[in-house]
Amino acid sequence: MIPFQRPDLPPTAEIDAYLELSRGERWFSNGGPCWRMLGERLGERAGAFCVPVASGTLGLMAALAAVLGEGAGPGTAVLPSFTFIATAQAALWAGLEPRLADVDADHWHLDPDRLERALATGGVDAAIPVSAFGTPPPAEARQRWERACREAGVPLVVDSAAGFGAVADDGVPVGAQGDVEVVSFHATKPFAIGEGGAVFSRDRALHERVRQAVNFGFRADRSVGLGHGLNAKMSELHAATALAMLDRFDAVLARRREAAAAIRAAAGPGCEWQAGCERSTWQFVPVALADAERRRRLEGACADRVEVRVYYEPLDQLAPQRWPSVAGDLARTEDLHRRLLCLPMANDLSEVEQAEIGALLSDA
Repeated sequence: MIPFQRPDLPPTAEIDAYLELSRGERWFSNGGPCWRMLGERLGERAGAFCVPVASGTLGLMAALAAVLGEGAGPGTAVLPSFTFIATAQAALWAGLEPRLADVDADHWHLDPDRLERALATGGVDAAIPVSAFGTPPPAEARQRWERACREAGVPLVVDSAAGFGAVADDGVPVGAQGDVEVVSFHATKPFAIGEGGAVFSRDRALHERVRQAVNFGFRADRSVGLGHGLNAKMSELHAATALAMLDRFDAVLARRREAAAAIRAAAGPGCEWQAGCERSTWQFVPVALADAERRRRLEGACADRVEVRVYYEPLDQLAPQRWPSVAGDLARTEDLHRRLLCLPMANDLSEVEQAEIGALLSDA
């Protein structure tokens, strides 16, 4: 059985080489030397200010607290139904009721038309599109998100959980999208450190508000500002792991992309791929089959050979409370969910494993 994922952390010696900085200063959290170095290096890579955080979900929460500002009351957020539950949970924590919108049929991200229509109706306090499966949206879609939110005066927070290291078709890296962009470094992500994440912004003032939010809302004078302050600080151990991961990350991305390219090349004509996926980080291998019956057949062929999963469970189906859709129905989300299956990926996915996965897809 080829497992769905095989998380791969950097060797202990490489982590310890950075952790010695923390040991030398006896500083293991609250902005220690590894945390500071990591924020600088991540920010340089993304072309934005960066705040490393304890998890991607906490990063989303801090980002929303920062963009909403002090005294923000109950409101609403537009987000795709086609996302992981954490996107909605962060919105709820910030006092925002989710309003679910459909995705584009080709690139699987929030449909710009739907966002524009939702914003035109008013009453929206934040937009939270998602870089689905670690793939950035096409530049045109991102630019329309940004323009629509700017004209409506609504903050744009991009959830790019699996996307660190990916680059859009116009060269903009993940980390430089929207007003704020959040990534995850969970063990199952390509940039794997166990738990962790980062919040990026190109706006210095907004960056400072994120730093304030992740540290209980404390201002520089130690008074408490943001109503939604929390403890989202990344520890030095996780920051040291992230620094070691960063040293090897380009090679990791190259291996994952080479493996994904081999699998795609072997796949049959009945397999549909996300537009722009060649620039993805390939957390796993999502493929849409021609119809639900073909997906069921592929699932059956994979049994006892290749572990597969289904992502994402649409929020309108998963949530215990039914959040309303906006600007139209969710037909494309529902269709994609019926046809999509996710296959394995790992840093060390062997050529034999790639060939077996490709063979299954060649008959799909």
